[in-house]
Amino acid sequence: MLDQLKQDFASLGHDFARPVKATPLAGSEVRHINWALVEQLGLRDWIKTPAKLQLIASANCQGLAMKYSGHQFGVFNPQLGDGRGLLLGEWQDPEGELWDWHLKGAGQTPFSRFGDGRAVWRSSLREHFIGESLSALGISSTRSLCLASSQDTVMREAPEQAATVIRVAKSHIRFGSFEEFFYQRKYPQLQELADYCLHRYLPNAAAGDYQALLDMAVTNTARMIALWQSFGFNHGVMNTDNMSIIGETFDFGPYAFLDDYDPQFICNHSDHHGRYSFEQQPNIGLWNLNALAHALSILMDQGQLKESLMAYQKQLANHYQESLNRRLGLNSVQEADVALAQHWLQLLREHKLDYNLSFRALASWLRDGQWPGQFDVLRSNNTAEQWLSSYQERIRQQCPSETAQKMDSYNPLYLPRTHHLQAVIEASQNGNDGPMEKLFQCIQQPFKRHKDDLGFDRSPQEADKGLCLSCSS
Repeated sequence: MLDQLKQDFASLGHDFARPVKATPLAGSEVRHINWALVEQLGLRDWIKTPAKLQLIASANCQGLAMKYSGHQFGVFNPQLGDGRGLLLGEWQDPEGELWDWHLKGAGQTPFSRFGDGRAVWRSSLREHFIGESLSALGISSTRSLCLASSQDTVMREAPEQAATVIRVAKSHIRFGSFEEFFYQRKYPQLQELADYCLHRYLPNAAAGDYQALLDMAVTNTARMIALWQSFGFNHGVMNTDNMSIIGETFDFGPYAFLDDYDPQFICNHSDHHGRYSFEQQPNIGLWNLNALAHALSILMDQGQLKESLMAYQKQLANHYQESLNRRLGLNSVQEADVALAQHWLQLLREHKLDYNLSFRALASWLRDGQWPGQFDVLRSNNTAEQWLSSYQERIRQQCPSETAQKMDSYNPLYLPRTHHLQAVIEASQNGNDGPMEKLFQCIQQPFKRHKDDLGFDRSPQEADKGLCLSCSS
């Protein structure tokens, strides 16, 4: 299978990545294949059975460990790079587009920094799910082709089962890839990387148009983070080495979707000061783009850098409001909609209501005038009634049933919520992959109700809300 992959990035040479033979896993078993992605990539003829993916997922392959640096929690760290993953090459889909294949959990590399180079089942399963969920919501993201377990055990806070995922992405080049060469003053290599990105990701741009490269990063990052905020997604570790140059959601750790609406929510228990809290993500996106712009400053003048960065906040605000309006069923964007949406979010925060399911509840109210379940607290509530009056005035020319239908086609019923994933992980560790298969089906088609959904449409119990998770994987 690997002989069908192109070696596009490998052509850049030793300064950019090191060749590494993966360390095989004992008793590796492919537990889940993303067949929708198989079809999209035109792989069906190659992957008729799990056997070919099994060979790769068992870490029995050759790849490249990419080198990069990055700002971690705001502090520059020059000692980074692929410490447990290998770039296997690029697959060309039926449309002629290249997709990186990356094996995560492949064993030690020159950049492992005393780590064992492995990934664990818990975090691998979570990554397998989240890329598919975000993609189904229309948010650009890396995805996972398959998920494999093994008989090997690795030590984290406790002994855990080693696992792998084959990650597929349009790019594995990070903001930190440029910082690597900038801070080492390897300016020819930095320019070579920028030229590579222009050729691959902006083929219609003029040679040497590095502002087009930064503009792409700004525009795509603004849209990505706007949609994170709209759908209540908290990434948790927005270091510059976890930021994709093309604006794909990248490198998942202790991510979470909001349960109750809480802008100050922190999903990473190592984030003691809330640098990567939910409400801080738009600001951190700009901070990271400034770090990228600084690394590109040897290729662009200050006026170009400033012009590109100045576009970020407006683009993010526009994308965010457009998405919120779709969630509220509004057919257009008007100036007063910003206040209308913010008042709705204040209601959710005041009454500690489930963020994503609130939009489904509002659609139910439009259909039959009743609030379902926990949202009944909004009935006979003066503040809520005032907001609903303003909302009804805003949509007075829209058909309520059609508006509700549109809302249900954009507001997810199913997401890989922390409590759902924990249930799936525990079941799979006990040999029951049924819940894993069902939740994966639900998040691939998150807007329609699935039969026998095992309760994956439900909010968490109070004790399971707002959990912080570990970065360890």
